Amino acid sequence: MRLRENTFAKMITLIVLLLIPIIILYTLSIRTSIGVITEEMKSLKQKDITFLASEVDKSVTTLSTLGFLLSEDIHIQQLQNLHLIESTYQRNDEKLRILERLRLLNVAQRWDTQYSITAPASKQLVSTNTYLSYDLESIKKILTPTWKYEEMTIQNIKQNRFVRHIVKPKSKITDIEKAGIIVEISFPEEHLIKDLDTFKLAGKGDPFLVHSDGRMIKNKTADKEMTKSIQALLKKMTVPEASNQIMTINGDDFLVTSAHVKTLDWYLIDYVPLANVLKPIVKSQNLFYGSVGLLLIMSLLAGYLLYRNVQRPIGLLIRSVKRLQEGNYSARITVNPKNEFTYLFQRFNDMAANTEQLIQKVYVEELRRREANVKQLQSQINPHFLYNCFALIRSLARLDKKESVMRLAMHLSTYYRYTTRVEKLTATLREELQLVESYLEIQQFHIQHLSYRIEVPDSMLGAQIPRLLLQPVVENAVLHGIERFDGDGLITISGESNDRYHTIIVEDNGMGMTDEALRKLEKKIINPPDDTSGCALWNIRQRMLFQFGSEASISFRIREEGGVAVYLSWPHENYAN
Repeated sequence: MRLRENTFAKMITLIVLLLIPIIILYTLSIRTSIGVITEEMKSLKQKDITFLASEVDKSVTTLSTLGFLLSEDIHIQQLQNLHLIESTYQRNDEKLRILERLRLLNVAQRWDTQYSITAPASKQLVSTNTYLSYDLESIKKILTPTWKYEEMTIQNIKQNRFVRHIVKPKSKITDIEKAGIIVEISFPEEHLIKDLDTFKLAGKGDPFLVHSDGRMIKNKTADKEMTKSIQALLKKMTVPEASNQIMTINGDDFLVTSAHVKTLDWYLIDYVPLANVLKPIVKSQNLFYGSVGLLLIMSLLAGYLLYRNVQRPIGLLIRSVKRLQEGNYSARITVNPKNEFTYLFQRFNDMAANTEQLIQKVYVEELRRREANVKQLQSQINPHFLYNCFALIRSLARLDKKESVMRLAMHLSTYYRYTTRVEKLTATLREELQLVESYLEIQQFHIQHLSYRIEVPDSMLGAQIPRLLLQPVVENAVLHGIERFDGDGLITISGESNDRYHTIIVEDNGMGMTDEALRKLEKKIINPPDDTSGCALWNIRQRMLFQFGSEASISFRIREEGGVAVYLSWPHENYAN
């Protein structure tokens, strides 16, 4: 059944067409929501990270400012002249006053910072770390005018600290032995780790600090594998002052936010898995798609019930009607759907039974009529062909060609003996070929440039076919293809056979025909002949259909070498029956 006639197909198509725009609109809505939430998340994360980076910057900037203030303090600058004070008591008292200033600055700060004042001229050191002693060589090793991440020993414990030196005067930074004072400010990495932990406890991510050389400062509960993966990805790209990037790690997408801590020249990095952020939307999306899927399943179930109880009975009824249309009047519907279609199927079976009885009666009468028509056709004798043969015999007798006269008379006798036998409607293919051979032998007396070749397998020679089936086809090939042909004419009769069909091919190399003429001929043999057209080919087709059924056929093909090929095909007897 065609799609436009199929109610089930229409219903399923309608359901799909209704669901498609809903799914498309919802998908667009979800994508818009995800985009908005992602952008909002980027903005919030950027603000949080930038704020934390600015807080670190403020703290470090404050330390740097205090360091510069210490380097400018007149009382602290007295440390470089301490060796000029003769009294030991006064020297110690001066150092204590400087130390008290350093401790007061340290107490006022958020971080526990170590301040150290070194005077190379007096070889004096004042530091908040009482364990330190004057060691100018150690200062030379880590001397840096900007903040630098170094490993330092504090109270015999090695620590990673950020350190910076301020040299007065500044021009002596390359020759610190001649410097007035050197202010060293340092703080441990623990302060930054505490800030990172505090940030993480607020539920804002998993932050860490990374330097361009690959060193990292992580919070205490950091995911080491993730930080390494992000660090490796960041190495491959330029990290801007502040940025949001979506990175794919192990198949999952992460929002990676960065901010530059300018005072330290480190980057503050934080990452958040997008799946966690978008989890409520994804859950809502899955719920919607699940509901749509359930709705689709229920619709398909309803459609299946409609198909089973309505569409299938309609399809069965249509197929049964088509069988009646094709001539199978024994078609019956044995299915009992136990609904309104039961009554319809019973009425159809009654109609088919009545029709079959009527057809059988008509068929018997039709068989009798066909038999009478076939005998009449077989008994027809072409008078022109007979007159021409007698004229030819008369000419050959005048020329005293007795052998030719005898041969022609023998073939003519064979030809008319076969054509005038009406008691039997069929003959073997061997008998038909003998008739065709006699006909061609007679025609060779008329047409000197005619020759023929018969190549039919022995396995086909016993096949039963309607009498006088091949002779009209061969006669058309001679009269229309070879007789007016200037070259050497050749009639070829060949046979082919497979598991189901026998085929006889009659070919000539004569005048041929145009495509338009071929199409007209194909139409002509389908329609019954009238007074203006011949009936030989139409008669052949009808007799083949009577004998072998609808699978028998006659077809034509224009040969590339010239001429026309006629194909007569019919099924084997077991298929024909």
